[in-house]
Amino acid sequence: MVRLKRLLYFFTHFALSVPFAITFLLDSPRIHPTYKMTLWRKITLGFIMFLNNIRIPSGSSFAGHLAMTLKILETPPDVKGDILECGTWKGASAANLSLVCKIVGRRLLVFDSFEGLPEGNPRDREARWYKKGDYKGAFDEVTTNIRKYGALDVCEFHKGWFHETLPSLNTPILLAWLDVDLEASLDICVKHIWPHLTDGGYIFTDECGGTDYVALFYSEKWWQRHFGRTPPGLIGAGTGLCLGNYYVGPWSDRADYPLQHAGTAGYTRKSMSGHWDYYPDEQSTKQ
Repeated sequence: MVRLKRLLYFFTHFALSVPFAITFLLDSPRIHPTYKMTLWRKITLGFIMFLNNIRIPSGSSFAGHLAMTLKILETPPDVKGDILECGTWKGASAANLSLVCKIVGRRLLVFDSFEGLPEGNPRDREARWYKKGDYKGAFDEVTTNIRKYGALDVCEFHKGWFHETLPSLNTPILLAWLDVDLEASLDICVKHIWPHLTDGGYIFTDECGGTDYVALFYSEKWWQRHFGRTPPGLIGAGTGLCLGNYYVGPWSDRADYPLQHAGTAGYTRKSMSGHWDYYPDEQSTKQ
């Protein structure tokens, strides 16, 4: 019965939500005219991204890829910045992001070990759900997928663990896509990417459903310690962006509910703040 529900939901959900997501996102009046995104080009791009998520094993939603596409297309071409991906698995999201990078004339920097996840740190609360080598995509497999379904010529690959490769990042970043699973990896990625984000630049994360995980984006201690600023917050924290998914959770036991799913990504922006500063019972320091 559960399997039947899952299949019915899968086909009904995608039959209804795919056209909605593509139309809702890519019909934005804010897409920059330089990119000449006609209605036909938008629809074609959206359905190619949807098909890529079927043709290539993917741990993220094509609707999340569309949300990133919209932010990139809305950015004027004179704003500098590459697109960056941390954690590519088999290359599905990289293939999709490479297509929009080709349109707007930006590079896609792909950071991955191509050996799967590292050994989890005992203090990492997410590590218990994974083992070393999970989500491994061999370099040749990833590049083959992107060559076949994306635009390999706009991609630049950085092979190795994040703590080895990200410190050498020295280019402005317009948008970063993090699908890194572990708390330790999120910590490393945000620390090294944030200083390179352009004004108004974005960090998207696939792991948006876990409230402990996304707490990094609200941690006053973390942001004060590393950047001397208030935390930026996260749009979509706890549920993901509202792009057709149905989700009431979370559940601490990670039960599998066939009719519910979180995971269309969440994002923060360099100009945002998610800091609580209303304490009427304390003497105001502003007076």
